[in-house]
Amino acid sequence: MDKTTKILLDYTSGKTPLEETNHALEDAGSDIQLNPAKNLFTPEELLATHTGETPEEAEGYGLLDTGTGSMEKVHVTAGVLDSAVNEVLPDGGTNMTAYVLIGGQRYEVKGAALTAC
Repeated sequence: MDKTTKILLDYTSGKTPLEETNHALEDAGSDIQLNPAKNLFTPEELLATHTGETPEEAEGYGLLDTGTGSMEKVHVTAGVLDSAVNEVLPDGGTNMTAYVLIGGQRYEVKGAALTAC
């Protein structure tokens, strides 16, 4: 796991506040900076967020990473995003790689479903 991913996972788990996360990202040389207006998790959102042993157990709020350098705050219910972010192809792959970081875990997204990666 690279340093940037570890920093972001700590943020999604509630271990590190947004401002401290942005400083850590900058110190790590990352181009990613979280926007307080778009990426801030409220205490209530952090309390409502949890993961388990399977992707289907993920619940709450996380960050969507589509590889553009912009992280989007998303909502997950029982391992499924509120809306699909990519298309699942006949071979099981997707037309665009996407990940959700939630509760200190990272999942690949296929359509709207979180999957193990």
